[in-house]
Amino acid sequence: MASFKTISTAVTPKLLAITLFLALGNVIYGYDTASFGGVQAIPAFGKQFGIFDPTLGQYALPAKTSSLLTSLAFAGKLIGTIIIGPCTERYGHKFGMFLLCIVTIVGTIIECTSKKAAQFLVGRILVYVGVGIVENVVPTYQSEIVPAPARGFVVGSLQMFLVCGALVASGVNRRYSEFVTSRGWIIPVSIQFVAPVLILLGLYFIPPSPRWLLYKGRRDEAIAVLENVRPKRDVAAGLCVEEANAIEESIREEAALRKSGTNEKLGWMDLFKGPNLRRTTIATIVFAFQQLTGQGFSSQYGTVFYIREGLGNMSFTYSVINTAISVPVCFLGMILLEYFGRRPVLIGGAFFQSLFLYIMAGIGGQSGEQPKANINMMVASVMLFNFSFSASWAPLSYVVASEVGTGALREKTMAFSSVINVICAFAVSFTLPYLLNPPYANLQAKVGYIYGSIAAVAMLYAIFFVPEMRGRSLEELDELFETKPSIPAWKFSSMKTTGIGAKVAALEGSKRKSLNDFTNKPESDLVEEGTKGEKDADLY
Repeated sequence: MASFKTISTAVTPKLLAITLFLALGNVIYGYDTASFGGVQAIPAFGKQFGIFDPTLGQYALPAKTSSLLTSLAFAGKLIGTIIIGPCTERYGHKFGMFLLCIVTIVGTIIECTSKKAAQFLVGRILVYVGVGIVENVVPTYQSEIVPAPARGFVVGSLQMFLVCGALVASGVNRRYSEFVTSRGWIIPVSIQFVAPVLILLGLYFIPPSPRWLLYKGRRDEAIAVLENVRPKRDVAAGLCVEEANAIEESIREEAALRKSGTNEKLGWMDLFKGPNLRRTTIATIVFAFQQLTGQGFSSQYGTVFYIREGLGNMSFTYSVINTAISVPVCFLGMILLEYFGRRPVLIGGAFFQSLFLYIMAGIGGQSGEQPKANINMMVASVMLFNFSFSASWAPLSYVVASEVGTGALREKTMAFSSVINVICAFAVSFTLPYLLNPPYANLQAKVGYIYGSIAAVAMLYAIFFVPEMRGRSLEELDELFETKPSIPAWKFSSMKTTGIGAKVAALEGSKRKSLNDFTNKPESDLVEEGTKGEKDADLY
């Protein structure tokens, strides 16, 4: 409740409505992922694009077709991820959201009119171009316009909207799970129209990012945006002008450090130079682990897995329950990452993901026919894995990737890490049908050994390499990474900043700083909090 009070104080209702409205774009991703995971198990879809499977007694997609339809869609996400970074830098976030709506609508039309699997695949690829766009545009926009005390909560909402889309899809799939006519799969697919149409209708009212405006030299417009979304008391006190001035000063300092006379964004190769290499690596590996720890097994193949375990029509019901659990859990995760911080939630989440995957694999790996109690325990393990993922790595990956990059590379950091995320998602989606089903590996539940081990490695990575960024302004993070690039991850939370980044944090309402504590020094000194500056010289 204390954390929620802090968040509600920092974010006005108007700002919350703007940022959550844009997060609606991730409903498209959640709906499509869960929808196709269930649609491919609907007899009508199997009859249209598959063959009759005598072991199941119904039409179904062959493993190869299922693998291609699921995995090759990520080629679209890759395309969207690559093109949207430079587009956002040049034209702004609203242009990216407009592009998202257009490609999603066109892709859905192609899917719904498909007669062959190849045409359906083209439609899925187009829809996933939109997915690549939204997962880059929305978190960077949210991180740039939301004050530091609420940044994690708002950016983490992306996963909650994704899960809401998945929940709707699970319910729709349950409704049409026994249909054998074409409307049994066309109706679930066509519902993808709703989100992009709603976004198009409201996009006119979304303001540009104030930091993007300042990079473009449009100071007055940036101040107007801040005054529109910040609390009235801050506007009356002139804090919005001060915040714009401080961010502008930080941009100038950043340009001076790279010996550039302009505020232009940096190039792609700068992602791998100096302190930026560390920041790029953190965003990239966190995003990779989001996919490699097994969420694709739960979200894309959960229904098929339940059917293979002999749960019949209850498979769709369990999928609905599994997805429904994620909605309140994602909201809980949005609160927890602001209360406990990024590191503890990532570490704890990876531990429990690994635990429940190992339990599922251990039970499912027993020979012979499984008793009902064992099957129920496997279902529970999948749900508890999903619980752990939804409260930790699911929302936090977006948060970490959107806030760890420097301002001159934020869009490119997000784009590059998203590319790796797409490649990992493709690898998981392509290999899972072969790992799960006969006549290939036929691991079934034992696939948990693979993903459980990866989750354990993710836990170790979070312990040793992911810094604590809770409550820091974006400019404050620049100061920490630039001034002291060798600070160990576990010491980030104890470091105190006194430069321009600290002033921005104070203006944004961070509890770490108050404006009374701030002194405008020409250089930023870093000391560990709790000291009077009497630490050894290597702390400066």
